[in-house]
Amino acid sequence: MSRRVTTRDDIAAVIALYKANHVLREISAQTGVALRVVQNLVKRFRDLGEDELPAPLPKSGRPKLLSPRTLKVISRQVRSNPSLTAHEVKERNTRLLSHVSLRCVQQALHDDLGFKSFRARRKPLLTKRQKENRVKFCKKYEVWDLETWRSVLWSDEA
Repeated sequence: MSRRVTTRDDIAAVIALYKANHVLREISAQTGVALRVVQNLVKRFRDLGEDELPAPLPKSGRPKLLSPRTLKVISRQVRSNPSLTAHEVKERNTRLLSHVSLRCVQQALHDDLGFKSFRARRKPLLTKRQKENRVKFCKKYEVWDLETWRSVLWSDEA
């Protein structure tokens, strides 16, 4: 269940429609604010004396340990070097991340910034025969000029 934060603009719109004698269901439908939230806002508006708008309620829950600015720094580093691990990110930014655990950095990378963890696929090394074939190919066509290469119909162009 997602909880939508009610902004000052939402509150002002709800109260303006309430003052214009709209039904609460209509207010909810027009503003996109849940009916129960509209009811609570109108009740708080009446309790305050109908002179001022009710302030948005403070957020509940524990605040984030990493600021948006810190997340931006981490994101920039990981985008420039995608093979960085969370441990390496924490080591590179000791001043920024000294107060948080490695797990917190991992969760920030995964949940907040959207970097998924993965490992590069292992590619088999070239065998001796493949290396010889490559050298043979190069020697065979080393005398070709640019025009000859342009006349070749490559398999991905057909």
